[in-house]
Amino acid sequence: MISLEVKKQTTDELDQALATAGSVFLVDFGRIKVAHDVELRKSLNKQGIYYRVAKNTLLRRSLHKAGITALDKLLKKPSAILVGSPEDPVAPARAIVEFQKAHLGFLDSKLTWIDGDIYPGNQIADVAKMPGKRELQAQVVQLFLSPGSTLVGLIKGPGSKVAGQVEALVKRLEEAA
Repeated sequence: MISLEVKKQTTDELDQALATAGSVFLVDFGRIKVAHDVELRKSLNKQGIYYRVAKNTLLRRSLHKAGITALDKLLKKPSAILVGSPEDPVAPARAIVEFQKAHLGFLDSKLTWIDGDIYPGNQIADVAKMPGKRELQAQVVQLFLSPGSTLVGLIKGPGSKVAGQVEALVKRLEEAA
């Protein structure tokens, strides 16, 4: 039995992680082996991804406190939670997919919550393919710069032709006078 002190510490830790969450991933923890769990924890820790196995009641309480209620119906079997940062909310999905490839069948995604949107667990591979926040920002900047440079080229091209024609007309008029 878990003491009240440990429960409070776990809940506080979960509350803190969920307060700044960019994404939340629930995974079925029931079939994972201890050795694989240690490996997963080390990998996630290196990537800065919060990972915790906790009682479903504690998970539910912290999720509700963070305003995430859509995950309730999946908190029946032993669950682990992965929390992605707002800077890279897709990083946990990539880590889960990578782990699933290495250890088939030991970690099943139940559901994903990213910025208010829910994705079923069977779409984890699709979520993992999504670009991260920085990649999206780079793509947006590139989109803005690309048409701008094209527009400058279009304006500059005909403008230089018109300027050349005006200059030629001025020369002809000077020669004729």
